[in-house]
Amino acid sequence: MRYDVAGWVLEATAAATVLLMLLIALVRVVTMARDRRQARAHATVLPLLLDVTDGEDVPVPRKRSDARAMGTAAAALVHKVRGADREALATWLRTHDYEPQARRGLRARRPSRRAVAIELYLALGADPAPVVAMLRDKDPRVRSAAARALGEAGVLEAVPAIALAVGARRRPVSRSVAAMAIVQVGPASADAFGVAWASHDPRVQRLVIDTAGHLGLADARDRLEGALASCGGELRAHAATALGRIGSPRSVPALRTALALAEPASAEDRAVRQALGLLGEGEGL
Repeated sequence: MRYDVAGWVLEATAAATVLLMLLIALVRVVTMARDRRQARAHATVLPLLLDVTDGEDVPVPRKRSDARAMGTAAAALVHKVRGADREALATWLRTHDYEPQARRGLRARRPSRRAVAIELYLALGADPAPVVAMLRDKDPRVRSAAARALGEAGVLEAVPAIALAVGARRRPVSRSVAAMAIVQVGPASADAFGVAWASHDPRVQRLVIDTAGHLGLADARDRLEGALASCGGELRAHAATALGRIGSPRSVPALRTALALAEPASAEDRAVRQALGLLGEGEGL
């Protein structure tokens, strides 16, 4: 009896394994077929989009799949071009009523549809508030898509929300995604981070400090020097690194004070010494 049960378990396991392999193969086949269809549709509509950027009044394709593909391709292209070409594509999308489609997509049940709709909606040049709200979407892929799209679209007013999303308790956006999005926006002033500077969440603080330093925002100096004096050791190290990247000699006194207080050979100590070296104050340290 024991042998029969063991044999039955082995047979059931083997059958389940075979079924799983078949399902994986089926998913791969379906995915490849879908990707081929999308590639063909993209190849069909791309010349039409180039005509749009040339100022031609291109009608929407009659075939629904081609019309959808044209909207998706136009949305992707909008953020890769500038000036008149970008405005021509955005105007074409608005003129041909893609906004209702985008708004429906933002409310779709499937996360993949919501993610696609985000890019289309922002390509219209509409109020970005609905996409900013999706930084709190229940699906992490949609949250990441919202941050990336806001970055690609250069939505400056979204920077505080993107930064704060890193510290969300239940539905955070990853720090790397948020940092890349903010870098793509490319704020010219530390003021762009707004209320994020006042956050007490160390994840948000680190993001703001690192990104301000990476962007070389000179007007972040006072805030970074404040972090150098008041934050924990890890954040002080990040603040020192950011000040070194900004490269203002006016930060030397604050860095020297931090060096005197840092534990020898700690990460903070090394970061402060490196920052002072970048400012030409490394000799004798």
